[in-house]
Parts: sequence; structure tokens; C-alpha cells
Amino acid sequence: MADFQKLNILLYCSRPAESENAGTVIDHIDAFGKYSGHNVLLWSSMNGLPAEDAMAKIDCIVIHYTLSLLYDKYVPADSLDRIRRFPGLKILFIQDEYRRVNFVCDKIKYAGIDLVFTCAPPEVSRKIYASLEGKVSLSTTLTGYVPEQLSQVSTKPTAERSIDVGYRARKCPFFLGRKSHEKYLIGRRFLERTKGKGLKCDLSSSEKDRIYGAKWIEFVADCKTTLGTESGASIIDFTGQIEYDLNRWQAFRPFAEFEDVPDQLLEQDGEIDLQVISPRCFEAAALGTVLVMYPGTYSGILEPGVHFLQLERDFSNIEEIVESIRDDRLLSEIAGRARKDLIDSGKYSYESFVHEFDQTALLLAKEKQWRTVGSSELGEDVFVSLPEPEPAKPAKSNFLKKLVRKAWKNAPPWIRFLVMVTVFRKSYYSHLYGLKDKYRTQPPPSRK
Repeated sequence: MADFQKLNILLYCSRPAESENAGTVIDHIDAFGKYSGHNVLLWSSMNGLPAEDAMAKIDCIVIHYTLSLLYDKYVPADSLDRIRRFPGLKILFIQDEYRRVNFVCDKIKYAGIDLVFTCAPPEVSRKIYASLEGKVSLSTTLTGYVPEQLSQVSTKPTAERSIDVGYRARKCPFFLGRKSHEKYLIGRRFLERTKGKGLKCDLSSSEKDRIYGAKWIEFVADCKTTLGTESGASIIDFTGQIEYDLNRWQAFRPFAEFEDVPDQLLEQDGEIDLQVISPRCFEAAALGTVLVMYPGTYSGILEPGVHFLQLERDFSNIEEIVESIRDDRLLSEIAGRARKDLIDSGKYSYESFVHEFDQTALLLAKEKQWRTVGSSELGEDVFVSLPEPEPAKPAKSNFLKKLVRKAWKNAPPWIRFLVMVTVFRKSYYSHLYGLKDKYRTQPPPSRK
């Protein structure tokens, strides 16, 4: 086939505003334009794709994980239809892949996605996406990489830090399973088991104690250690029924704990376990803060005793952990190794991630025998033809929407669950009522 030129890539995403709690998402999106050897056009919109004349100059659509396929508000139905008709390469980055798996797979097949970047390890992703076997390629990626602004930051020596153990974590919805509940549980149990041992701890799961932006970085950088667990879910919900049942159970039991959930609602907990390294691990390593974590694989990146202190789930080694936390020299050694292997090596930088993406995209183009379209550079005419991503809206409308979003975000989880399973049941769980069956019944798109 003809020699390959640079691919013209449309990065279809919803880039958040420059806020104090969206650093990981912004870093991930901006990395493509900053480091890719291809021509990347960032299209941040929840109102659909660019005009057809612009799309005619695109070789590859990359759908970013900020545009979830779970809901039409992120990728409108007409946009998914256009993606289905798009003749070029189609790549999807996906997260929260433990929810409504069958429905998402139906949409992936409907749109004719060629490649899915999944956070699940290969042995797990093959189980989750078994229905895509032979139709879609899978490539494992991480949920996040070394924060751009922290890669060169200077930090306080361990001995000069004022907090021995710091941690913040919300309670996760019960439908994520027992492993996700550990994010909350590790903090509560640590406080209980170290009471009276002389450690200065700043641990909380309360919403009022959340810390964001620069203050969060200052907090972590002033901690000698921080707690942690793997990120993911131990329930993979293929139909969405588990999520509905557990949300309904929680909605009418606002003060229930995970331990109160009936066994019959957790029958699938642990059958498929999706656990990966959290971006917080890279953040802690960059700030010289030692991780104290439960046993896990951590995507094959972290080794206990080398990069973190391993706390047994039953806290049987808590005395040893406490002594280690008191040993500034030991902590400095572990922090140094974590910094060297995770940060200074460059292996887990966004630049390395994008270079790997570039190669994967080229291999996909070769496999699909795709010939690049248009010129090798995205010319000015492409940009001129693009309408504004977000049309202007009345200030009053924006104010009301922001007010509703804020109220929804700050509402107790049980209230949100109650609204979901009653007032908005058919819209929120439309896949359970056959309202989205067209994605399941339509044949895959033809590829010319």
C-alpha cells in the first residue's frame, strides 16, 4: 500500500474547564495535541460532531472517555449514527467499564469501533468484552499517568512533614462491590487500629473534608504516608440489573452499611475482578509520599516493600506498619525508589503514553489498509469550517442548570438513588426497558 502519512485525528471529548479538581482529565486530553506525531484536532462538545466537510478531512475518530457511551447526552444518537457511517478508523477510550457492559458493547458494535483502549488487564478485558471477540481489538491502558505539573516538583524531606498519615476517600456506591468499598474501609479501620499509638493522622471520608486543587497537593506533600487501594470494581454488571437493584436497596436504607447488603444482591461480587493502579499512586510518588496499601497487582507496576508498605487486609501486620511509618529513613528510601521508577524513568509519563498510542494507531491503519485522506496537515480551512462547539445559551438557563447540578452533586447518595429508581427510572435505566434496542438489533456497519 502507499506510504503512510500522518493521520488526521479528531479527538472527540468533553474537556472540563480549568478547575481545581479536573487535572487528570485535562492532562489526558491535552497530551494528544502536545505529544502526538499525528495531526490532532481537539473537538470538545456534547452537542455532536463537526460539520461533514470537516469530517471528510479526518482519518481517525478518537472518542475520549469523557464522552460516555452510557448516555445519549454525551454522544447524541445522531452523532453515533454519523460515527457508524464514518469510513475511517474509530478508536474508543473507555472507563467505568464495569457498568451495563452488554449495552455499551451493543453501542460499540453499532458504531463499528475498531479499537477499544480498556483499563482492564488483558485477562479481565477478554471476559468483559467477550461479545466483541473477533470484531474489535483491545489494548490495555492506564486510567491516568504522572501528573504533568508534578513531574519536576521539589518536595519537603520526610522528616519535615507534619502529618504521619493522610487520606481522603468517598464511600463508593454498593454496586461497585466489596473491593471498591475498601477505599472507604481502609481509612476507617486504620483510625480504629492505630488509636493511641501516637501517629498524627488526617483521614476522612466526609464530603465537608474534601480538599481540591493546590490545597490537595499541599496536603499530600505534607504527609509522610498516605493510604491506598487498587482502583476498579469487583462486580462487573453486564445487564445493569445489579446496579438498579443495589441502588434501589440503598435508596430506601439511607444509613445502611455495605455489610448489611443481603447476600443474594452480591452473588456476582468477585466473579470478575477489575482492579488497576490508581492515578493517586503516581501523584504520591511525585510528591515523595509513601503509599500504605492493601495487597494487589497494581497493574504490574508497584512492588510491596519496594514502592509501598503493604498493609494486610486483616491488619495483622499493623504494628509493623506503624513502626515503619515512624522510621523516616525507611520512608525516604521507599519514596526515593518510587520516585525513580515511576516518575524519573519517564515510563509512565503522558508523553510515553501518547507515543504508544501513535504506534497503535499506525498499526491499526495498516491492518485496516487505510489510506490517509486530504493533506498531511490539517489546514486552516478545516478550522474555519468548524462551528462553535458549544452554542451560547441564555445566562438564566446556565444559572439554573448550574444550580440543579450543584444541588444534585451535594445531595446525599440515598436521595440521588431514590430519584434515579423512581422519578427517572425509565430514562436512567432505559436499557432495562428495551428503549435502546436498536443498538442491539442493528447489524454492524459495512466498511468500504
